[in-house]
Amino acid sequence: MVRTMESGDPLEEEGTAATGGPLRDASNVLVLSDGLDDDARGSYYDTLLPADPADLRVLAVEYTRGPDGWLDEWRQHVGTPPAETAIVSVNDGTRSASAGVDPTVYQGDGTGSAVSVVESPDDLTGLGITVGGHLKRWEGAAGPTLVTVDSLTVLLQYVDLKRAFRFLHVLVNRVKAAGAVGHYHMDPAAHEEQTVVTLASVFDAVARHEDGEWTFTKR
Repeated sequence: MVRTMESGDPLEEEGTAATGGPLRDASNVLVLSDGLDDDARGSYYDTLLPADPADLRVLAVEYTRGPDGWLDEWRQHVGTPPAETAIVSVNDGTRSASAGVDPTVYQGDGTGSAVSVVESPDDLTGLGITVGGHLKRWEGAAGPTLVTVDSLTVLLQYVDLKRAFRFLHVLVNRVKAAGAVGHYHMDPAAHEEQTVVTLASVFDAVARHEDGEWTFTKR
């Protein structure tokens, strides 16, 4: 279910949350939900994807699940593979590649998805370079691009709030300049409310899953 709220500019209600309505003009969205709630995860894929999955180029920054986990979840909840996939695996101990803009080709999923590895979870410079490299690679490509970061909750286990805020401020501008849409996942129950409020100020909109519903606020 979708419910809209007002914060600043009123939210439109026509269309779905993904392709119109609350998130129509939002380049960067803070997605607040329990990352371990499978219903919330499924609802995210059903409700918030910004385009037909088959048309999407997806750049996924993963702190916990790695390439296989991300691909398994996409297959479980979406089924249709994206037009192209790039996965940035942060602190993935199963691989030894260094961070960089040239992706290795990961064949374990059978799709040839591009995978880059950032070995240290506090290496925000390396992460920014790697994300920027993938976005540059897709410049001029047909179809929309979705950047997902999962999750800010894990990121904040390795860097303080001030560093995370500065990094996200740069990243959201890079995503917007690339004409992409960014979704940044966070478990609000794991943080003080002031931490959530501070990071929310970086984004165009906030989507919160609570009691089986999505509510949306827009800056």
